[in-house]
Amino acid sequence: MKYADQLHATVERLAIGLGWPLVLVDGNVYVPTSRGIAGLVVPAWFGGWVDAEFHRCGIVAATVALPDGTWTFLVEDPGVRHPPVPSGVQVVDGPHHLPVPPSVIGDGPVRWVREPRTDVRALPPFRVALDVVCRLAPRRT
Repeated sequence: MKYADQLHATVERLAIGLGWPLVLVDGNVYVPTSRGIAGLVVPAWFGGWVDAEFHRCGIVAATVALPDGTWTFLVEDPGVRHPPVPSGVQVVDGPHHLPVPPSVIGDGPVRWVREPRTDVRALPPFRVALDVVCRLAPRRT
């Protein structure tokens, strides 16, 4: 699929289908934070544990793998100051931008680990997602 077609599909799915705000910069697609969306960024090796636990708990979160070896779980923006997070975990909230496929940043492409779904709540509550991360972090990070 051509990049232009991938870009069109992304805009159609995220902006039109889910109502997410998107920003296009230098041919890359970004989701701005602080507009209802935040990101929990973890090392990829830990992201696999988090993803498995989310699945076990019935939590659905669109997840992006970045070329720097991190995964970003897209969650609802907490809207307030968030509690401390475990070492190795970063909260990305406003004002920032989270890259989504088909973007290419740094040394490579951004890819979906889990694509956003339209048949369930698109973004899990921040606190629910963070609770899972905190529960796993002492054993894994």
